[in-house]
Amino acid sequence: MPDEHITKPRRGRPTNTDAPLREAELVDAAARAFLLRGYAGASMDHIAATARVSKATIYARFGNKAALFEAVALHSVASMRSDVRSIATKGREPGDVLTDFALRITDEVADAERIALLRLAIAAKDRFPDVARRLHGHIADTVAPITDYLHSLDGAGYRIDDPARLAQHFINLANGGLRFLLTDDFADARFRRQWVSGVVALFLRGIEA
Repeated sequence: MPDEHITKPRRGRPTNTDAPLREAELVDAAARAFLLRGYAGASMDHIAATARVSKATIYARFGNKAALFEAVALHSVASMRSDVRSIATKGREPGDVLTDFALRITDEVADAERIALLRLAIAAKDRFPDVARRLHGHIADTVAPITDYLHSLDGAGYRIDDPARLAQHFINLANGGLRFLLTDDFADARFRRQWVSGVVALFLRGIEA
């Protein structure tokens, strides 16, 4: 029986002005479908109807369902990268900068939909190894601004032997390793603040010269 709540797709090609917005709506619609039905259960017909586009539009933009799933997974971590890059570092105390980095990370992993999509991507790793690799690379970009900041601390009262490795350790400490995937602890703002305070204090002691 057809879903009475699904709006029929609008016909016609989006204008150049509308295209980015329509693509974002399509990715959001696909994310909802994948979360609700899983990869196998989310049909392109349902996604097209939810996004109010034709199935041909989806295939023209993404090629196939696997590529659309990849776009959804990458979109789920894109804001984390941009948020971390926006943090001011110059002229500030290291503890304050690292606290801001860690809070942004924990705020992002507190997002229930993002974590659900990451879990889905992990579950689909064997079926779509390229998606997993690209997702890992996308997340790795988050390390760059932290790496640059740690490099700037070397010799200023801190010992930074390998900034990239230390930045990765810092992120792993901030998100609790697998804790953010296996528990809902980070959904509690008070828990996040307490967790970050402990992480930054531990990390700073570890890199003191």
